[in-house]
Amino acid sequence: MVVSLRFNFSSDPEYQEALKYLHNRQFICAVQHLEGLVVQRLFELAKANLAGTGYKMRQQISNAITRRSTAIRNTLEHYNQLAPLQTPPREVLKFSEPWVSKANREVAGKYFKIVCACEGIGHLNIEITRLQKWVDDEDAHLFTTATSLSVSNPALASEICKLYDKRKQVNNVHHMHLQAIYALPGFSGVCCDIELTDSEVINKLQNATPIEVDEDDTLCDEAAHLESYIA
Repeated sequence: MVVSLRFNFSSDPEYQEALKYLHNRQFICAVQHLEGLVVQRLFELAKANLAGTGYKMRQQISNAITRRSTAIRNTLEHYNQLAPLQTPPREVLKFSEPWVSKANREVAGKYFKIVCACEGIGHLNIEITRLQKWVDDEDAHLFTTATSLSVSNPALASEICKLYDKRKQVNNVHHMHLQAIYALPGFSGVCCDIELTDSEVINKLQNATPIEVDEDDTLCDEAAHLESYIA
């Protein structure tokens, strides 16, 4: 048998595509394994500092943390071997242990809580606007309905007026809390004009203690530094 064309690994497109897929698959598996080991280590570090953890349990956790460090180093070396082979090449990582420090873990936890809080503020602004709209529409609907029936059906109009008075008192409480939210420093939602007709609610609103925002300046500064470092 005469072979006129020998197989060339470097020029065959199917082989190169399969090789690229193999390297990418190995890289993804290495990343997932590394992430799993890091998450397990974080849980172990958090458990080791919990109050009420017995001495034997602390010793077992300490031994597990030591074994986990070795496993992370080995997995990281495998990751760094595959990272330059990717398209485009991935960043080579260095092993460090900032999470050993309890303060670092607490600052990182506070930072991610701040990130979640910023997302929650946007959702709350929407819910506040919805509550304001619902309260105003209910008051207007009951009042308009009672007025329209005052001539044609006075008995029903009287019952609706009683319901309107009850709902108005409840909605005035909602208005009071909404007004307190609008007065918060840094409120980023849409402020609406509120007209209160209940004198008791108005007095409560005027004499109410302003809502205080609990802030830890030192912790906020550390979280800001961490955010700039991550970015």
